[in-house]
Amino acid sequence: MSAKKPVYLDYNATTPLAPEVVEAVTRSLSLWGNPSSGYVTGQEARRCVKEARSHVARMIGAKEDQEITFTSGGTEANHLAIWSAVASYLDTASEASSRCPSSSRPCHPESSSLPHIVTSNIEHPAVSGPLREMVQRGWARVTEVEVIPGTGRWTVEAVREAITVDTCLVTMMLANNETGFLQPVKELFGSLKDNPPSTRSPLILHTDAAQAIGKLSVQADDLSADMITIVGHKFYGPRIGALYHRVGVRVTPMFYGGGQEAGLRPGTENTPMIAGLGVACDLVTCHLDTYSRHMKEVRDHLVEHLIRNFNLVTSDEAKKLELGQVCWRYIDRLTLPNTLSLRVGGFTGPELLAMCRQEVEASCGAACHTGAGVSRVLVNSFTWAEAGAVETVRLSVGRDTTKAEVELVVRAFREAVERKRAEISQS
Repeated sequence: MSAKKPVYLDYNATTPLAPEVVEAVTRSLSLWGNPSSGYVTGQEARRCVKEARSHVARMIGAKEDQEITFTSGGTEANHLAIWSAVASYLDTASEASSRCPSSSRPCHPESSSLPHIVTSNIEHPAVSGPLREMVQRGWARVTEVEVIPGTGRWTVEAVREAITVDTCLVTMMLANNETGFLQPVKELFGSLKDNPPSTRSPLILHTDAAQAIGKLSVQADDLSADMITIVGHKFYGPRIGALYHRVGVRVTPMFYGGGQEAGLRPGTENTPMIAGLGVACDLVTCHLDTYSRHMKEVRDHLVEHLIRNFNLVTSDEAKKLELGQVCWRYIDRLTLPNTLSLRVGGFTGPELLAMCRQEVEASCGAACHTGAGVSRVLVNSFTWAEAGAVETVRLSVGRDTTKAEVELVVRAFREAVERKRAEISQS
């Protein structure tokens, strides 16, 4: 008899393929023709790609299918958004200097001549990484707006204050992958559209919506977003992605080759994975309310059982927890419906998960940088300081997670506490 599998509670890291997605990928493997070819075999593949693009566009309310460009994943989509904004700035500066040939500096008296990007101090490495590289190479200036500890959210006012005449991009994630905190992107982007600041080049508004899509409604017009990053494997799709770019927003390729993806992303299209992404998007379009409601019910059930089994300490009191105490912070309307950042007193996050590895699979902070030290996102988002961040475990439920499963996880945590208490009493 096979051993019982641990309960998987790391759906913010990645999700399994939905059965419908597996079917679509498998079926489209037979469409081996090049979608750029004019003969029948290629045209069958092209129709498959076209249908998938329509599904992606419909999910986020894009007005035209051509507002969607397929990428290898979320990281590439984020890079493409950043590079496009910087390239637009440089082109604008070049045009301006051609009108003022007597000076090598940009004509605007307040300009620093470097493109400026505004972001936050809780962004995913797929955004913070390329921005840091640009700064180190002297290619751009970056301002990180700090979130308010305890809320884990930045303010619209703080972002607006950070914008300068050289700002070409504001990039803010819609929902944080580690804390689940939703960010006021809609309010910010709406404010910037209604009352645009004076900038030398078009100000591009980009959001990495990797964690929000599949859990909450993400609509381009509602957000007033110019660009949106879409990541398939966060909502039961394959490990590819897409970038939404509003009509009229200039996209500059990062590399060159054939003319695929309207010349924006060269390389023969990965038809099976694109087909799978399209179906995953269609599932979100058709069933989002059901998915979101179920995840919230299970997450709330998890919270209820934690309260029954542990001594709850509010986050404002939680500088240091005693063994058997628990602490978390979430607000329904400001947090993803599936996510809970949790501390159990007496353990670091890795220690707790190691003691419960047979019962639960979860992450400390973000799975993509496990072992990279204390998460700066957790330090910046909570009032717990580094000691509290080290103790934090992220539990994220999925579409099929059951209430019975989260009860098993709570029981495993309680038993870990009891074992440690017994060890202490015997020492």
